[in-house]
Amino acid sequence: MSIQDEKNWQTEFQEFLESQANCSEVPKTLFEKVKNRIFPNPWVVFGKVMLIHAIFGLLSLSVCNQFGLNPFGTDFSLSHWFMKMGGHELCMSLCGVTFMASTYAFSNVFLTLEELESVRRHEWLQTGIFSLISLAAFYFFGAQLVATVTFLWLLGAFIGGILSVESSYYLRRAWSA
Repeated sequence: MSIQDEKNWQTEFQEFLESQANCSEVPKTLFEKVKNRIFPNPWVVFGKVMLIHAIFGLLSLSVCNQFGLNPFGTDFSLSHWFMKMGGHELCMSLCGVTFMASTYAFSNVFLTLEELESVRRHEWLQTGIFSLISLAAFYFFGAQLVATVTFLWLLGAFIGGILSVESSYYLRRAWSA
């Protein structure tokens, strides 16, 4: 930047500071809207993800029956393929991964980047709560939970949830740039 350009810039900046434009008062509601947009309420985000989880968790059961639950009576299930690949233990872990990863993958579509950042800040807590609520729902609908198998499903759900949150967040940031 030349000396003349710098002087022009300083003069224009000083004129701006002295102008009436900076005397206008910005409504407080505007600051609140911007603040809520940049820092969304974690409880509101949790509610949105819970709704997404309820919908897409139920839909994921149509492609990967878990704990014997097949709400749509589908013939095809990833669980059959997982079972052939590595037995019951691998099947339960991969079904947990599929179940939880679908929630956060579809959350990427419906949430803003700032809301995804909020999910990312609380990913362990949210994944844990969603996993336990899902297990409670499975039990409520008649699934028979066995300790070892349930632990493997929880492990898969945590792995799927955390990896999905991280990958969704990084993909979304890459798309936003």
